[in-house]
Amino acid sequence: AAQYACALLGYTLQKGGAAAELHRTVSQLEAHMSLTRKLLRLGNSVEALEAAKRTIHLSDSVLRLCLTIGHLNRAMYFACDNVLWAGKTGLISKLDTHKWSQRSFRYYLFALILNLTRDVYELRLLIECEERYRASKSPPSP
Repeated sequence: AAQYACALLGYTLQKGGAAAELHRTVSQLEAHMSLTRKLLRLGNSVEALEAAKRTIHLSDSVLRLCLTIGHLNRAMYFACDNVLWAGKTGLISKLDTHKWSQRSFRYYLFALILNLTRDVYELRLLIECEERYRASKSPPSP
């Protein structure tokens, strides 16, 4: 929230005609907060890989496929995000940020699609269960 508050403050200062030095300071603060937030996300790739290892053993093949591949795509998204962070901090020089951003977005999109597919599948299972329940509770026809 602080990062976005700095972005809003920077925009307001720029539109309000504040001193350039103050606007530059707020913009730098926002950039540092963004990089710090990314640094704190470095462990997310490992967590997503661990989640994939856990879901690969599910008995339901649809859930196993959607969850495992979804977690792997999330891990790849975070890995690309980490590469972008390293490029922004100067750890990797001459990084093609556009290419890595596109890769990151693709992995994220595929993970979202898999998660939505899983949600639709689970909704279908719940509806079928409810229909079976109602059928078992209805009185016999004369």
